[in-house]
Amino acid sequence: MADITIHLEPAISGRGLGQLKSALDTMGEEDQLSIVMEAADAHQATRVIKMLEAHGLDYQPRGSHDGRFYYIIARRKR
Repeated sequence: MADITIHLEPAISGRGLGQLKSALDTMGEEDQLSIVMEAADAHQATRVIKMLEAHGLDYQPRGSHDGRFYYIIARRKR
């Protein structure tokens, strides 16, 4: 089981989304993907979530305790 982390800060860019797509294409059945973005960019998470859904992943969004970051943890649907 691999734990893959993608940082999409300081802003969600085409390059960052390309890295995310590459990670999604290589994820195994037991792998976990952690996506980190600035809390101020959480309103842009829709693009990321659509990519996760298109690749058959379940996800759980959450904010950091200090309010600076927004995390999305994703795994393959079982």
